Amino acid sequence: MGEWRPAVLGPPASFVLDQEIYELAGSWQVLLEYLPAERWHMHVLYGLLHPLDGERLSDRLDGEEDPLTREEVRAVAERLVQQATGRKWWVAQRLYATLAASWGELDGQLSLRGVELAALLPNPARTCNLVYGWLVDGADDKGKRRLDMQLTRPPAGMPKRQATAAWSPQEQGRAFMDAYRSQGDAGGRSPVPVT
Repeated sequence: MGEWRPAVLGPPASFVLDQEIYELAGSWQVLLEYLPAERWHMHVLYGLLHPLDGERLSDRLDGEEDPLTREEVRAVAERLVQQATGRKWWVAQRLYATLAASWGELDGQLSLRGVELAALLPNPARTCNLVYGWLVDGADDKGKRRLDMQLTRPPAGMPKRQATAAWSPQEQGRAFMDAYRSQGDAGGRSPVPVT
């Protein structure tokens, strides 16, 4: 899937779990509040779910006879963030952490240009594109490459196999081409690290 698709088509409106459809009726603005946190999965998922589907999911997790695990639900949250942003969840997390930490500066710069930053929040891919563009603004190839390495580095403790398995062949090809194209020296802004 091309990087442009999530920005143009918008985030998913539902997901399927064990052949049941769960509607996402909440605002994607929830990513700004919760995604930068270490334990974001359940907050983001329940913030997005239709209240009735949230209750249904809670009942399944609390039910002793249902085999659904919290780990499976966290994987759903990660997949949704990746589908909505067009990026690995940890890349989106770092971009949203940067946005949260730099909101005043970025909102002020955009306001001077007649752009309402808050209006972009319902489209997570566009939000990530905006923050990424702001971070690389003025950076040369080496600076862009350094930023890309900071953003795409898997989280501490994630097994390397799991991190690489999460990459589709298309993503691996794009990452290779991005690394190949970016060679030079610095500039740009540093993303806020997420621990």
